[in-house]
Amino acid sequence: MPMVKISAKGQLVIPALLRRKYGLQAPGRALIIEKEGQIIITPAPSDPVIEARGMLKGKRSLTSTYASYKQEERRLEEKHEQRLP
Repeated sequence: MPMVKISAKGQLVIPALLRRKYGLQAPGRALIIEKEGQIIITPAPSDPVIEARGMLKGKRSLTSTYASYKQEERRLEEKHEQRLP
């Protein structure tokens, strides 16, 4: 396990082998997480929006789901209008 120095400004240098292994590039960003008394450094996605794409992907497309929703909404409105005096 490599030992690193912490500068007076609180900076540390991550060894090159670990930077290459985990895709940490300079200039770049990393996430610092504290968990169970440990500090975890993990690469931050270059663009969080692009990296999250498809994460919540459903079985149907959003367009199809929206069309079904609007169709059901129209059906319910027509049913409600038929009940009005």
